[in-house]
Amino acid sequence: MRRIKKCLALGLASIMILGTTACDLSEWPDRKSGLSEQRSEEPQKASCEELTKSSSAAAPKAGEIAAAFTEAEDFRTGIRKFAGKLLAKSYQGETIMVSPLSLYAALGMLVNGAEGETLSELETMLGCSADTLSKCILYLNTVSEEKDVVRMANSIWINSGVPFTAKQGFLDKCGTYYRSAVMKAPFTDPKTVDAINAWVKEHTKGRIDKIVDALTDLQVMVLINALTFDGTWEDAFEEEATEKDAKFYTAGGTKKVDMMNGFADRYFENEYMVGFEKDYKQGYLFRAYLPKDGQTVSDIMEKLSEAPAIPYQQATTIRIAMPKFEESSTIGMTEILKELGMKKAFTDAAEFKGISDTEVHVSSVLQKTYIKVHEKGTEAAAVTGILIEANCVREEVFREVRLDHPFVYEIVDITGNIPMFIGVYE
Repeated sequence: MRRIKKCLALGLASIMILGTTACDLSEWPDRKSGLSEQRSEEPQKASCEELTKSSSAAAPKAGEIAAAFTEAEDFRTGIRKFAGKLLAKSYQGETIMVSPLSLYAALGMLVNGAEGETLSELETMLGCSADTLSKCILYLNTVSEEKDVVRMANSIWINSGVPFTAKQGFLDKCGTYYRSAVMKAPFTDPKTVDAINAWVKEHTKGRIDKIVDALTDLQVMVLINALTFDGTWEDAFEEEATEKDAKFYTAGGTKKVDMMNGFADRYFENEYMVGFEKDYKQGYLFRAYLPKDGQTVSDIMEKLSEAPAIPYQQATTIRIAMPKFEESSTIGMTEILKELGMKKAFTDAAEFKGISDTEVHVSSVLQKTYIKVHEKGTEAAAVTGILIEANCVREEVFREVRLDHPFVYEIVDITGNIPMFIGVYE
């Protein structure tokens, strides 16, 4: 008997005898790449196999999901509160954008495989049940396809380089409600990273070109949501009315922007802010909140985390000026989600038996966003990636027995360990 001190990454092919010491990641020759010194330098041949094409064939009828969405006040309130909290946690005093919907969709796939306390934490953070979330995402996806303004795509990538099997029920549920394409490929092959990033680029219309830099055999699954928005103003700004090099006041002074001038559709105001709504075509809108003197954007975000009613005020004409801008953001969501209540999912105690019989946990969550606001409308995109790893195996016994010479056998009643038959084979 010998003690094994290395963390057993899923996929190591060897026979081990009783090992009881704790998992020690520092003993991996290359923790960053996940490659052991014994691994061949010859990469596996790229093989990206599509297991389940995205399909809504088994989805509930349109009337059923529409009714479910109408009744899902917990989902609508939950995502509004979550949006304010998410932005507040992500804000670092600089321009930033996050996508609550993209994150909800990616987490929704994850929730489909969660159980116990892990599921409870996720549902509490998201403000609704897994079932409600699935139906609401499917409804929003269905409606957006009809309007052709918002496009959502989901994919699940499974590591074929390790002995990991995702449960069919999990894949079916993600396919039914999230229309998730399922791909299987070796994660240590750089071409797999290229394939994932090519999928991201395609489904964000080239606005975001990648979500992962590298993968290793420590990871077994990646969940990805891609979301795009292409909105045209109902009442476009006149390009001739755009002020060039207009002043925009910041905490550190001023900067120059191109300031668009036009009209809004609704106005609101209370003791701490003023704001407006400007409509896009096909049932979407742009809403802006401007803090009053003595208030800050952080104060606004705190209020939004309570999902307040919009304090509309009567107005016949609403003149507005807003910057024309193009920005992108990259936000690591792991610590933010922990602070928002998603704790157990990131630990070895995570309960994701709905995903696989292999014990797994979420290792990281990343979101990238892009937005361009101009006189004719708005182009935006978001991609959210959830990386799932197999847990470290701290105590596991591998043994082998070959019945290749004479042996004794019994047939036993397990109720009282009663040998009903006993014999010898030779």
